[in-house]
Amino acid sequence: MKFINIKYLCITFLSVSSLNLISEPDFYGKINVSYESADKDTSSETDFKNNASRLGVKGKFDINDGLKISFQIENEIDPTDGRFRADGEKVFKERNTFLALEGNFGRLFTGTHDTAFKVAQLKVDLFNDTRADIKYLFQGENRMNSFVAYTTPELIDGLKVTINSISQSTGTFESYSVNYSTGSVKLAFALDSNGKGYDSKRFTTMFPMESLGIDVGLMYQSSEKISTGVSENGHLLSLKKKVSDKGSVYLQTASSDIKLESGKQNSIGYDYKISKIAKVFFHYSDLESDKTSKNAEYVSVGFEYKF
Repeated sequence: MKFINIKYLCITFLSVSSLNLISEPDFYGKINVSYESADKDTSSETDFKNNASRLGVKGKFDINDGLKISFQIENEIDPTDGRFRADGEKVFKERNTFLALEGNFGRLFTGTHDTAFKVAQLKVDLFNDTRADIKYLFQGENRMNSFVAYTTPELIDGLKVTINSISQSTGTFESYSVNYSTGSVKLAFALDSNGKGYDSKRFTTMFPMESLGIDVGLMYQSSEKISTGVSENGHLLSLKKKVSDKGSVYLQTASSDIKLESGKQNSIGYDYKISKIAKVFFHYSDLESDKTSKNAEYVSVGFEYKF
């Protein structure tokens, strides 16, 4: 199946705005950078790091009362690079960029997007897009192109199902998730079939411990490498507590053999909100495994600004 370039589709819909068929496009972005010290097995370095800073535009318009078309174009930039290059010689690195049809039937979308399996993480990873990201321990944190997806409307209160079909050189990659949300409790179960050579299962939950004022995240994952039949598993626990009107402290511990034999990562962070759109943060993370060349300690101080 051939896919139409999603960027050209989105540009086409943007051009229609001159006919007043589209609501005003929403331009947005995030700058997240940190000054980081990395102490590795054989070396140490200190440098400024980009944590998936990005620029984007999104919007939607009505076809009729029950049908909408929406779009998003999002690209990563690197403000720590003198020329904002996010990917080698490229200024932009594509992130979630898609065209969607939405209605009472649910949501059908195509383009480049995080898989259902990845989204089923439910943001339990409190160090996402940093050196303590779970992608260094767990398989399945994939953003794919040649992507077609469908999300159902609520089948019962709070329950939705997402199905992805993705074309790749090793055959069709399918990703599925069942997500349930009620109040402040969230649950997700997801499957990857032939996802970059792996079959994986993931269960995730987030819930508050109200008596302690702590938000808890739990994840368990099992992944089998198709070429060898070898299956490994891992788990994650994250805790976050608000310690003042503007400050929060968070802890995360993960253990997984999926990407690193006896891989373990323990991290602690603190962030302070300067305003609704800006914050500063401190992170410390320790990564250990049986492969000592991968072991590292990271200490970083950073800044985030959203617009």
